[in-house]
Amino acid sequence: MLTAEDNERLCQVGPGTPMGEVLRRYWVPAFQAGDLPEPDCPPIGFTVLGEDLVAFRDAEGRLGVLAELCCHRGASLVYGRVEEGGLRCIYHGWKFDVDGRILEMPNCVNPAVMERIRQGSYPVREAGGLGWVYLGPPGTEPAFPRYPWMEAPADEMTVSELYYDCNWLQVQEGSLDSSHLGALHLDTLAATSPGPRQLGSFLFPGEPWDPSARLPGTGEGNPSDDNAPRIVAEDTPFGFHYAAIRQTPDPRKVYVRVTALSFPYVAHIGGTRGAVIVVPRDEESCSFIGVFAGRRPGAPAKATGSGSWRDRQWDPYPTLARLLPLPTQDRVAMAKRQSFAGIRGGNRYQDAVVQGIGRRARTYSRGTEHLVPADAAVARLRHLLVDSARRLEAGQAPPGLGAGSDHGQLQAAPAGVDAGRPLAGTGGGEGGGPRGGPPPRGAGARGGPGGGGGGRLEAPR
Repeated sequence: MLTAEDNERLCQVGPGTPMGEVLRRYWVPAFQAGDLPEPDCPPIGFTVLGEDLVAFRDAEGRLGVLAELCCHRGASLVYGRVEEGGLRCIYHGWKFDVDGRILEMPNCVNPAVMERIRQGSYPVREAGGLGWVYLGPPGTEPAFPRYPWMEAPADEMTVSELYYDCNWLQVQEGSLDSSHLGALHLDTLAATSPGPRQLGSFLFPGEPWDPSARLPGTGEGNPSDDNAPRIVAEDTPFGFHYAAIRQTPDPRKVYVRVTALSFPYVAHIGGTRGAVIVVPRDEESCSFIGVFAGRRPGAPAKATGSGSWRDRQWDPYPTLARLLPLPTQDRVAMAKRQSFAGIRGGNRYQDAVVQGIGRRARTYSRGTEHLVPADAAVARLRHLLVDSARRLEAGQAPPGLGAGSDHGQLQAAPAGVDAGRPLAGTGGGEGGGPRGGPPPRGAGARGGPGGGGGGRLEAPR
């Protein structure tokens, strides 16, 4: 249970807030690079960490991210013209380059004025189908993270984004919550691997009901009815990772899923190829981004972004166009035991319903919760976030930025292992309690060279 003060610290992300200042010390995956598909295409507007920004690609293909409102008279640069190496405001014609320098100011003939004024700008990098922005103080940029999926060719990348109207923490906690897999996502599991599953006293027949439901990544499902996994969490230089250990029908085997959080945005979930990313837009909205390298067998190439801008009416705010519509819950199918949750569309839509999408109160108060041992990874995330804000206020660096935080070989893994195998790990941590204990060898998140893994959980060989 969090105090009201700590809950507020976690949820507020704007400039000057404790958590907002922490989140600004990392490269933020802020927009899809495919929304700026070619030089001199129209700019896009987006909000991230409570700041309204505009991104554009100049004639040489370079990305620029500027404050949305023109430094002259506050007109929105989202409606500006991208031409000949810069972005021109349509109000008075001031023109800016990717670094915010003024190239032209037609209504002022004094060149000294042009030299002393700059449009607000931020460093930006393009990788993995995304535009990454650094919003922290100048000169504090950390090394740019390089994830394995960033190395895939553009036509081998699948990037998807949904815009949620709720606080980011509710969604990020869901990414790290392993025990809801065998409850909320029973319909998805049935579409992937049909068959009966037990949830407490409820026996779900497990016949496929929603053909659109697909399990992200490998699609290997969940070969266990154990809905109270043992959780072992361990801090690492890149953030933290945890093992969810489940009993299987074979008493000699356990099923382990290891998830790694590259603090604070990027989660590598056991059983998936790629990552899920949660980005705060403001206190009441966020983006849920999925990035995956490679294609499923037989699937056509899928380009990133929203398609050719020449073939559609231009939407200057593409993120808002991806607002997630909630499906109607099918209570008839639930009553007939054809569906467990009655929510079509797969995991994202099922998650959205329980995470507070569309509620009047879009920021959840955690002061009345009652956590159990299966919630240990969620508790670890909250602890790490609160501690990060306190560290930064004390003049110390938050986690995931120091030596050894190489993300290049970071991966998550599922594995079935012998229950009697020697165990390795920290010996419980927040995964302690009645079902606590360290994870088996042979399942884990692998870090990069120089100790990037930050712990003793090793990937399957």
